[in-house]
Amino acid sequence: MMAALLLLVHPTASLAAPGLDQKAEPIQVVGRLPMNLNPSEQQEFERRTLALAAITRTKDPVTSYSCNADIEHPGTYVFVETWPSELALNNHLQTSHFKDWWQWVEPHLSGDLVINAAPTADFFPIS
Repeated sequence: MMAALLLLVHPTASLAAPGLDQKAEPIQVVGRLPMNLNPSEQQEFERRTLALAAITRTKDPVTSYSCNADIEHPGTYVFVETWPSELALNNHLQTSHFKDWWQWVEPHLSGDLVINAAPTADFFPIS
């Protein structure tokens, strides 16, 4: 989703990261979404984001998908997603459920959208 946001904000951007390409290799996406929301807009954002997450988990082949509030930066939300491939993520970015959500979110951005993506094979467990 965060990668999705990058591609919508910058249509010529790619998720290019070392070792990341259109191969059917699982990818991890982490995005920081700074928002400027009044209390009623925050409730609406959370309602829309919960609905997006439910639809995404039902209709798209996402492995894991979450949105969390950044307690150190009020108004910033962190998305952490795992997709079976970059292609699966890119297909998600073209869905009406994502595009509808983004159309509401984009005017409320209050800063730079920061997105990182990498193959899940680049991650390792902490022991």
